[in-house]
Amino acid sequence: MQKDINKLLDPFHKEDLNNSIHPSIYLEHEHYDFLILRFPIETEDDKIELVSKGIIIANNEIFLYEREREELVKLKLGWESLHQLLDEIIDKTLLLVTNLREQIIDMEESLYTKQLKEEFLNHWFNVKKELIAINRVIVRTVTMYERFYEKNQKNIHPFINNFHDLLEHLSRSQRYVEHNIEKLNTIYNFYSARSNDKMNQSIYILTILSAIFLPLNLMVGFFGMNTGTLPFTEEGGTINVVLLLGATSLILFLFLLFRRNR
Repeated sequence: MQKDINKLLDPFHKEDLNNSIHPSIYLEHEHYDFLILRFPIETEDDKIELVSKGIIIANNEIFLYEREREELVKLKLGWESLHQLLDEIIDKTLLLVTNLREQIIDMEESLYTKQLKEEFLNHWFNVKKELIAINRVIVRTVTMYERFYEKNQKNIHPFINNFHDLLEHLSRSQRYVEHNIEKLNTIYNFYSARSNDKMNQSIYILTILSAIFLPLNLMVGFFGMNTGTLPFTEEGGTINVVLLLGATSLILFLFLLFRRNR
């Protein structure tokens, strides 16, 4: 049967199986069911990698496509082997999503405790970009797996609980990703609100200083003109100017204080 299935394999389907970046898909062919599932996993060097598995189901036999050899290899234990294969990969996907979730919790904690690092926004952007890419992949994978699961429920009956468990894990990963994206949006909104509040405080202080010193600068410039008709040019005029500036400052201060209390 293994030789026969390799001969029966549609050339276009074989081309799809050789494509390592082909999105998840499930098709019903005349001689077999065609399934590609794509999963995001985390590599040993903490990078995200997309793993694609091509599967052919014919006469209740399961074949896994090996790209290195460019041929289909029959899984000896059939549905049980397929479950073990998918279970291992889906666990890695769930682990990846959980790790990203923990990073978001750390970001949230640092934001609320005001212990932000300089690379906070860069880290936020990288995590958001990774989650969006993961969500795009995993949403389609969940949809294709659901089609495969519904179509083959009778065939997988001895292991139906196992395959249903895989669907639950995939769906949970999708929910976690979407929830994490929402949390990132909330974190950014809080960060922006806090930054805007700091900026408003700075502008408020600058406005007060400007309100105090601009009139004083105007008066100093006015009395600094070298003309003979200026007031307070007689003896004791300096004291009068100082008193006038002080009175003006006091009036401005009382006005601002009254306005604030009001």
